[in-house]
Amino acid sequence: MNETYFAPGVPEDEKKDHIIRAVALKGHVKAVAIRSTEMVREMASIHGTSNVVTAALGRFITGSLLIAENMKNDTDTQTTIIRCDGPIKGMVCSCDSKGHARCYPTEPSVEATYHHPGKLNVGEAVGSGTLTVIRDIGLKEPFNGTVQLQTGEIAEDFTYYLAVSEQTPSVVALGVQIGPEGVMNAGGMMIQLMPGATEEDIDYVEKRANGGFPDITFLMEEGFSPAKILDLFMGDPDMTYMDGYPVSYKCNCSKEKMAAGLAALGKTELKSLAEDEKGIDTECHFCNKKYHFAPEEIRELI
Repeated sequence: MNETYFAPGVPEDEKKDHIIRAVALKGHVKAVAIRSTEMVREMASIHGTSNVVTAALGRFITGSLLIAENMKNDTDTQTTIIRCDGPIKGMVCSCDSKGHARCYPTEPSVEATYHHPGKLNVGEAVGSGTLTVIRDIGLKEPFNGTVQLQTGEIAEDFTYYLAVSEQTPSVVALGVQIGPEGVMNAGGMMIQLMPGATEEDIDYVEKRANGGFPDITFLMEEGFSPAKILDLFMGDPDMTYMDGYPVSYKCNCSKEKMAAGLAALGKTELKSLAEDEKGIDTECHFCNKKYHFAPEEIRELI
């Protein structure tokens, strides 16, 4: 790893999926970038998503991890939900504080339309709807914020959410590049103005964001690591890389958790299920793993 872009916790091989965090403009700006290529590939493989759903869900899981980067405790969790009227119908993502995420779409296969050749129209697949963020960080009640989708292109929707629900002016950029062999590159960037940011800082970030900054996936294709993408965007020689950590697709489902979900159905429903001598099969939405419950196991739940 180039020492110029070193941060504790970042994998030695910068081509592995990870998040890196930095501060710039005398501490007035927080800059976070992520490589999520392998994670999005695994996600697409698990759910068998069509190209436009891969792009939408890939941006969604990447953006969810970006806004979850400030969770600190081992038990902290974040759930992001898009409910929408486009053909994809909705998406759910769950993240923990260790860089693990899992997600699923309501409809994994949607016919693609394009803004122009090679540019998938994610907004049309998503349509109108809402983005909800539920963050459980050990307080009495989880934090819950919901905003209307702005474009359905995902990055702008996360930007709007951060401004409205968390009162944090931000720039969010997300990208998933898909080729004939599948996912080629995936990643994102989040730039946030911190308390104490001056008008000059705000103008500077706005000019950088509106100045034709290249697509994240183009930069990744050119060999830029997340750290180098932040360096290019901020253009601040005094930017400090703080830390980083690996990210990956990981599902924490288990037969015990599935049993708890079945138990919540109530005695009447369980008695009906127990009458089937073949038992029942349950399936995890996030990883498609199946769990079988024999009739005697269902009766134990009663």
